Amino acid sequence: MVFNKFVRSNTDGGDPTKERSRLQKPQYGELEKEGAALQKCFTYSPGESYDIKARVIQFSGHPPWSPQDFVKTGWTIERIGWKGDPPVSGRPQGWNPVMAPLTALPWSILPVAKQLGLSTKPIYKTVSLFKLVKDNAESDYSDYIIQVGPGLIVSQLSSRFLGPHWSDVALAVYKQYETAPLKYVFRVDITNEVVERLISEDIYSVKTGLEWPDSIRQEWKIGTSEYKALLGTPLGRGVVALVLRGYDRGTKLISSISTFSDEHKVSMHMLFVISDHSKSLFDE
Repeated sequence: MVFNKFVRSNTDGGDPTKERSRLQKPQYGELEKEGAALQKCFTYSPGESYDIKARVIQFSGHPPWSPQDFVKTGWTIERIGWKGDPPVSGRPQGWNPVMAPLTALPWSILPVAKQLGLSTKPIYKTVSLFKLVKDNAESDYSDYIIQVGPGLIVSQLSSRFLGPHWSDVALAVYKQYETAPLKYVFRVDITNEVVERLISEDIYSVKTGLEWPDSIRQEWKIGTSEYKALLGTPLGRGVVALVLRGYDRGTKLISSISTFSDEHKVSMHMLFVISDHSKSLFDE
């Protein structure tokens, strides 16, 4: 469902045509501008700007990380859901797909997973990576929990102080265990302030007729104002980087972004749908 057209009664005595036009294209400021620029990164254009070229290089200009890169640089790697004694905490562990246990999807996204036809059985592998990292002034942990399955990435935790970005981590885990083309990326239990504010205060607001929290998934198609604004957030940028680093430019894109809460309306989630590139998908 695309919520980019809103028709309300004209209560101020003005021109109803102008009122409808104003409501049809909500504006989300700099985030929407950023998302519009990022959307252009999916498609090569002979006349594209230097800014677009620079963004593409920023996302895809160096080799993706491999599991061995994490081991060599001192990351602790643990597989969630071990039966028996887990690996020794604090010591880097190699990744062995055969040894990784199978886990179920988080309960909070199960209704949406069922809508998409995803299995709710414990067929997914979950990996936790963390490392104490330091700069000249302070130190803190970079911490990630990534779950993967055929065509699916579920980002359960993403906390970066220094080191590789989320896109590098997610792509490395996915390529370690899966060969199927990526179709869905979930960002669950979102705590990023920029994303929280955009969704709960701007997209879900009087002007759209939506109210947060809402466990009903709202899907924002490529080219809509909401899609661009969500793409322009830090979490959206991460998935753009994942697509550009994981696939040749012009072959894949993010065709829609969905927003929803869990059934108890406590946590915030996003779903990014990855599709084969087609100019017909663009709505501009």
